[in-house]
Amino acid sequence: MQSNISRRLVLKSAALTAAAAATGSLFGSYAQAEEAALSVFGPLPPDPAPPGAAKFAEAAFEAWKAANGASVNYELLAWPQLHDRMATAFASGSAPWDIMYMCGWVPEFESFLLPFVDSLPADLIADLPESSFKTVTSNGKRYGTVFTLSLLTLFYNKEHLERAGFKEPPKNWDEFKRYTKELTRDGRFGYVANYAEAAGIGGAASYWMAFLQQAGGTMFGEGGLPVFKSDAGVDALQMMIDLMASGTEPGSISYAGINDASNVFMSGRASMMMNWPYMWNPAQDPKQSQIVGKLAASILPAGPAGTASIDGTDTWTISKASTNPEKARKLIEFYLDKDVQKRQALDTGWLPSRLSVLGDPEVQAKLPIAKVVLDQAQHPYDSFVTADYTQVSQAIGTEVQKALQGQKTAVEAITEAHELVTAIVKRRG
Repeated sequence: MQSNISRRLVLKSAALTAAAAATGSLFGSYAQAEEAALSVFGPLPPDPAPPGAAKFAEAAFEAWKAANGASVNYELLAWPQLHDRMATAFASGSAPWDIMYMCGWVPEFESFLLPFVDSLPADLIADLPESSFKTVTSNGKRYGTVFTLSLLTLFYNKEHLERAGFKEPPKNWDEFKRYTKELTRDGRFGYVANYAEAAGIGGAASYWMAFLQQAGGTMFGEGGLPVFKSDAGVDALQMMIDLMASGTEPGSISYAGINDASNVFMSGRASMMMNWPYMWNPAQDPKQSQIVGKLAASILPAGPAGTASIDGTDTWTISKASTNPEKARKLIEFYLDKDVQKRQALDTGWLPSRLSVLGDPEVQAKLPIAKVVLDQAQHPYDSFVTADYTQVSQAIGTEVQKALQGQKTAVEAITEAHELVTAIVKRRG
């Protein structure tokens, strides 16, 4: 998922002791320890970066380092470069980091990661959505913690809906299709999406995965083989086809990134779209958006099994080769501290992952999308990441694209996608 701009001690003196104490309860739980140098690998702002890299909780970060006798060095890259940089480093045995950002890559890099989650405080784990651990769990072990909750929700132009006589957003698939059709008027379209990129989180395949869960389906069975050649798999794709016919903006099939679709939506040329939380602030910025004051959001319309979404999977992990795994875990605990998470939301616009902070009145007042994401998080969301997720999603997404372009029926596309993914999984062994 790319952002809209680029695209995630021993105390040495009484003075330092006093400075740490003055920061309050935020640091009360952090124990003193020997000096340590930590290296953190992650994305450059404005993608979701940590304190000390992005401008939030800076004083708290300095106090944490003093209280824990740690220095923290960041290696930050533009988001599209992260995966390949890590893959090259792991392959050459020269990955120098203690903490690493992941975005759906945990199964791929599992052998290089430490399963540290069970060592986190129980109250922290309980304050994170259960579904947030799906993308960081491999072979029964949890390797990371999501630190910003990015779920697809429904963004809509409330002025368009009101003019069409709709007092609330669509609640189910039938309403979703009807709204799309009736909102397609006056030179604009009821819905816009980005389907040109087949693979990856945010590509055509992952949109289908959201509809798949709404239809009551899943990707893989207990033996690891695909099980989506089902009524749910076909119904999910047919829903996307029906939306195209109802009034999806025709360029949707050629838009490769969420920014392309968002630009159409923010220009007022489309009334609804599935979007990520980080787009809330740009859509309210008069320099970027023509729908300021008209934006609203809701959970995704329910299919036969209810509402469901997918996760952007922005995650912190710890390297198995770290020489300071305990200190690295404490730093991740700091990143997930309630006060730090709150500042992350208020100062950068990236939502927290902790449920209690998503429900914070101040956070919801500044970022109304927080309440919607909190509501969406009460329902399933699974991005179905695997070690070969790129190949799997490419195979599915290509078939989805063919169906959306009228080249195949939903049954034909899902049947072919199922065969392709079965072959990929069998090669995986």
